[in-house]
Amino acid sequence: MDDADRLREENEQLKKELAYLSKMVSGYENVLKLNERELDNAKKIIAMYENIVEYARSELKLATETARARESASQLGRAELMDAFKKIKELEDENKRLREMRRES
Repeated sequence: MDDADRLREENEQLKKELAYLSKMVSGYENVLKLNERELDNAKKIIAMYENIVEYARSELKLATETARARESASQLGRAELMDAFKKIKELEDENKRLREMRRES
């Protein structure tokens, strides 16, 4: 086997090895692209969950504030009702006193 034949054979081996390595690199590139897409999807999912959590937090805050406002209104309502009963009682007592004064005169 002369040098030219040996070089041709070596060249063919190198071409085969280059083709194999090119396929391997192409496979790694595809895997990398898929991993990047998966990572992008994961980031979108995380952002969506963060939005959901923020919405839920806002809703909970609003519900808490609403409950507090209702409780405050209820407390005010009770206080006003108690004041009204007190005034009614005072007026009834005044009317009773006036009736007694009228009978005495």
